[in-house]
Amino acid sequence: MGAIRMKGIVRIGIGIVALLLIGGLVSRALESRVQQPIQFNHNLHVEKNGLSCDTCHQYYAEYQLAGIPKIEVCATCHVAPMGQSPEEAKVRSYVEKGKEIPWVKIHNVPDHVYFSHRRHVTLGKVDCQICHGKVKERKTPFEKPVVNIISMDFCINCHKQRKVPNDCAACHK
Repeated sequence: MGAIRMKGIVRIGIGIVALLLIGGLVSRALESRVQQPIQFNHNLHVEKNGLSCDTCHQYYAEYQLAGIPKIEVCATCHVAPMGQSPEEAKVRSYVEKGKEIPWVKIHNVPDHVYFSHRRHVTLGKVDCQICHGKVKERKTPFEKPVVNIISMDFCINCHKQRKVPNDCAACHK
């Protein structure tokens, strides 16, 4: 009877450890999400208003960084109300104060990596959705990177598919 009881205690212990591990993974996944200051709707801007990526991300075709839009870009359309959305009211509030929207940047590459939007978008003709997912369809802002897409494996595989050199010095500082 003592051996059976011991097996039961071991099973309970293993179950507790498994629950703690799963709980840790779930909490880490939740922690990696960020709360953006405005529930920005890319789909509304693209589909309803016909805007293209470069309307707001003005530097993506010419520079290393695409850039998070400055408040002056938002002010181009949002000085006066365009609808009843509380999120648009938040944008107008930032515009009225001349204060930048504190967007949380989530698409990052490591410090030792050089990535150029110009090189990929303009010269390589790579569409935004290849790396950023179906942004045009998004009705809420990013809370975390799309499927952790920005990884060395992803980049190497893309270069192989497009028959582009994988020279280490081209991307690594």
